[in-house]
Amino acid sequence: MSYVPPHKRHENVALKASSVPPSHHTNFNKNIGSKNTKIIYANDCISRWFLVGSQDENNFQLVPVSTEWRRGAGEKSLVILVKRDLGKLETPWLCAAEKMVEDLILGFGRAKKTILRYGSDDVKLRLIPRFGNVVFHGVSSSETLRDGPIAKNTLEKLKKSFHTNVPKSYVENIEYGVVHNMGFCAEETKELFHVKVSDDTRPDVTICCKCIVDQQHKRLNFYKAELNALRHLILDVSCLDQDLDMRLVVDSKSTLTNLSEKEIKNLKELTDSAVIDPNVKGGLKWPLGKSSCADRYRVCGVWHTVTTTYRNKTSTLRLQIREADRYDFRTGIGVTSREVNLKLKALSTKLLKEENVERKYVSDMLKDCLKTVWDYFLKASII
Repeated sequence: MSYVPPHKRHENVALKASSVPPSHHTNFNKNIGSKNTKIIYANDCISRWFLVGSQDENNFQLVPVSTEWRRGAGEKSLVILVKRDLGKLETPWLCAAEKMVEDLILGFGRAKKTILRYGSDDVKLRLIPRFGNVVFHGVSSSETLRDGPIAKNTLEKLKKSFHTNVPKSYVENIEYGVVHNMGFCAEETKELFHVKVSDDTRPDVTICCKCIVDQQHKRLNFYKAELNALRHLILDVSCLDQDLDMRLVVDSKSTLTNLSEKEIKNLKELTDSAVIDPNVKGGLKWPLGKSSCADRYRVCGVWHTVTTTYRNKTSTLRLQIREADRYDFRTGIGVTSREVNLKLKALSTKLLKEENVERKYVSDMLKDCLKTVWDYFLKASII
């Protein structure tokens, strides 16, 4: 299969990804994302970045992506790793598993302790590989091209983010190639609006009001409120032998079940007053004065998603293909993206239920999962 350069993989519409913490163990405050982001990290969140797929760790090159992505003053352009033929490994997924297994066990264990502190069945842990591109920031294109090859230890020092937006052709190849070849069955397709609401009494959280669309009356029906996902583990892998990279995430999502009748009424007031408009970013707008209520809640963003979920025959894997249209009221940034996520149900269940799970057992399961990822989900062309 011919190699597709990173700067030719992206379409014009890009997803604004969250900033990835440094590539070593780091403690995070849950408010690190600030009020203008939706990503919340656990205090003991683990984050790492790995290079996998090459025997050479000192001969890399960075090039600008097709669209400039400014990260701040002095950072002139967004740059991304070029994946050249650097002596490929025959079984890169084995190398990846060995690098990731210790962090996976530790991160999942910390996440379980966090859930136990909540003492609620409404908090759920998820183990999800996501696909896209690790992007490097902090080096201008002129410096990168002039200086030539870059060593791994230099890459480790650069700021990174992970872009989950993938080309339409990749999604089609997953839908018509991988789904058939792996024996996935379509479970459901959901169209949802996620109304993001800030709470002045709890400035460190964002409430997500999930709504389905009443097609007959062209309005939203509120059915559930959640807190934004809390991240416990982020493992980014630059897959040098493939066209796409991988991010492995452990996060927890909690449903708000202890809301008072007044709080539910206030949140429904916000969603009921929304006007569906496909011509605006995010697909929703609010009449003047209707985007806040009770001197407490205010709409800070909206997502419009269409997600198709597939399940394999043994129910060990769950595949999600999502189209998302997002708008952040606070920053004025609106983006659309196509995303492919894979939920590792069997491995997640094993890590969740067993107190002292054996490293070898987790390692073997992780190797099997990553082999599937390498075989089916990291190629720009599947069929």
